[in-house]
Amino acid sequence: MVHDRGGKSDIGKSLDRGSRESKHHAVRKEGNIMLIAERNVVTTHPTNSIKNVAKLMEENDFRRIPVINAGTERLEGMIVAIDILDFLGGGEKYNIIKRDYGGNFLAAINCPIQKIMEERYPFLDNKASIDDVVGIMVKKRASAIPIIDRENEEKVIAIVTERDVLPIADKFGVSVRDVMEKRCITSSLGMMISDVSKIMVRNRLRRIPVIQEDKLKGIVTVFDVLRFLGYGEFHGIEAEDVLSERVEEIMERNVVAINPDEDLAVVSKLIKETNLGGFPVVEEDRLLGIITTTDIIEGIYGRS
Repeated sequence: MVHDRGGKSDIGKSLDRGSRESKHHAVRKEGNIMLIAERNVVTTHPTNSIKNVAKLMEENDFRRIPVINAGTERLEGMIVAIDILDFLGGGEKYNIIKRDYGGNFLAAINCPIQKIMEERYPFLDNKASIDDVVGIMVKKRASAIPIIDRENEEKVIAIVTERDVLPIADKFGVSVRDVMEKRCITSSLGMMISDVSKIMVRNRLRRIPVIQEDKLKGIVTVFDVLRFLGYGEFHGIEAEDVLSERVEEIMERNVVAINPDEDLAVVSKLIKETNLGGFPVVEEDRLLGIITTTDIIEGIYGRS
């Protein structure tokens, strides 16, 4: 069932373990980033297993978790849900299972997260401003930015997500149609979950609308696929075998859809209310595109 809501400074540095020294040249201006940053940061260590980190994501409903050094608590990288999906059969990281574990899937999910984490990832220090974060999110399309304290051994002390900087107003004067992604990649009801997983990984997509004859029937997300696999339980020996099920078996059918003529302020408030990161854009039951938190941030801040 589809619910239609409404009627008519490259300032960030990338983490480079091979050259820690380059980090110290980041802009060090006093800012207000800590006013909106989440200080209670859920982190993990490079030696923690993929299985355990997947469970950690499920328990906290996080797509991204900073990876820190167990001894110094310095930032080592970031683990992203889409990378776990990549490892489970969606992309190139699946080769790790074949190469390092002889195709033994159950052994591979206990391998350390450092095998698949992103070592080069944008970050800022606690001297940064909110504008610095927005700049990175818009230019690098990063949905969460770790914050470190350079004066305290560069420990991770906070994190800022897209929702923390999401603009809220009664009206922005910008329509959904103006900023939505019109070239929307979709799935059919009969497509295998393995195929949708590969599409997500290759295009770095968090969600894909499911359609039938151009009409929206549901939506499937990265979390839907990982939940289907059982997160840390991971049923079956081969992910490809498990992912041979049809998308309609796991998709969300009770979808909140947006009218293309709505002001972006409506979508921004809806994200806050539902805790969802994106919505299909529908007109007369026909899918026109998709609108996400990233699109709103780029649409509003990019115009200022």
